[in-house]
Amino acid sequence: MNNKRNLVTSIILQIVTIISGLILPRLILAKFGSEINGLVSSITQFLSFISLLEGGLGAVALAELYKPISTNNTNKIKEILEECQNFFTKISLIYIVYSIILALVYPFFCISSQSYEFISSLVVILSLSTLIKYLFSITYKSYLQANQQLYLINIASTIIIILNLILACLVLILFPQIHLLKFISDLLFFIQPIMYKKFIDKKYYVGFSLHKANKNVLKNKYSGFFQNLSYFINMNTDVVVITLFVNIISVSIYSIYMLVINSLKSFITLISNSYQSALGKYYAEDKIDLLQQKFKKLEGINFIITLTFFYTCLILINYFVNIYTVGITDANYYQPVFSAILVFAYMFYCILEPRRYLILAIGKFKEVNYCYFVEALINIVVSIVLSHFIGIVGVAIGTFIAVIFRLIYYIVYFRNKVIYINLNYYVKPCIIFIITLLININIYIHINLGISNLFSFILKGTFVFLIELILNGGVFALLYYNTIKKIRKK
Repeated sequence: MNNKRNLVTSIILQIVTIISGLILPRLILAKFGSEINGLVSSITQFLSFISLLEGGLGAVALAELYKPISTNNTNKIKEILEECQNFFTKISLIYIVYSIILALVYPFFCISSQSYEFISSLVVILSLSTLIKYLFSITYKSYLQANQQLYLINIASTIIIILNLILACLVLILFPQIHLLKFISDLLFFIQPIMYKKFIDKKYYVGFSLHKANKNVLKNKYSGFFQNLSYFINMNTDVVVITLFVNIISVSIYSIYMLVINSLKSFITLISNSYQSALGKYYAEDKIDLLQQKFKKLEGINFIITLTFFYTCLILINYFVNIYTVGITDANYYQPVFSAILVFAYMFYCILEPRRYLILAIGKFKEVNYCYFVEALINIVVSIVLSHFIGIVGVAIGTFIAVIFRLIYYIVYFRNKVIYINLNYYVKPCIIFIITLLININIYIHINLGISNLFSFILKGTFVFLIELILNGGVFALLYYNTIKKIRKK
């Protein structure tokens, strides 16, 4: 029952997030221009550097909570939560110092026409939401998610996003100042931890106090560091490299394309995220056969959904960006080569998500540290080198190569670890990918859909999506006919 609630509320949350994520940046772009839009994206990424100190503790704590929750070991749960909160409180103090230093230094190396005071004060305001997350939210969220109550987190987040969108629109109409807009968003984030605590106190109360924290209860708390490092680098390298080696306008271009891709990525990964706690529970209870069965089913569903959404994105993304940025003349937002590489990079990223979430669910952090270290190194080096020659296209190539490395590593790793997956398992997915890839590349290169406004985008976009669904679903059903037949008989 909770899995269904988690999935349904996750879908609602993602829809609300996507709508808000498309409306707000467009309003900011139209009101303040590409430079301010790029500046906000750049500062946000630099502030996220502090998440490296987290060292993946959130994921480690989540993995550690599954077993005591399944056995109703309240004392163990309290110890984990106490140590978790104690750790994040220390990070919050470091983050405050880091934010002050960034506010003082960032304006000097940021290529922008805005004043030192303008940029510095914006850094301080944007830092508040991350501070609230570390100081108040993560511990409560970890417990709710491990207890398969992700839907409570989703409800709270959905409410906050809707309120933020409404208030942001009012600010842009009445007092159009970027600092005020972001400050009000920060204040709304204070509501989230209050809601989480109310949920826990009302239905699943587990009291904990910091002075009783047991430092040994999460002795492997740094074992997830490299996975956290890799995830951070792959999510943040692009904007940082573009800021330092290209320019702020290019950050704005990148951020607009990522609006679409991040929306798809978030929507697709919610499937794996919703079932992460269930996979962790099966592993904690030593139900390996059931774990393998459920995981393969999850991976199959994720694969076909990913292909359908990202091939649709490949065909439509440039049309969307042209419509989205109509009237914006301070930057060239038409970047077909860049967008194609970025779409394929994140397509493979989403295909791999069930495996990443399985590793998180069962706490296999140390075993994959090598993979994440090399992946991060590849992304940094390739992105920096190529950005000098081909700008943001080089940054996209860096991300693509890094993700491909992890894909190959996962194929090898899952042959012998966690759950056994034979190489023959990958033959049919490869056939599906190659057939659909050849068809879609031809469409991307040779067919002009003639989309010029929002109405034609929605109309023809829906048609493209249905074609992709039939194409990918049809090839999948044809190759997996016998498997589907067996499932139906059960």
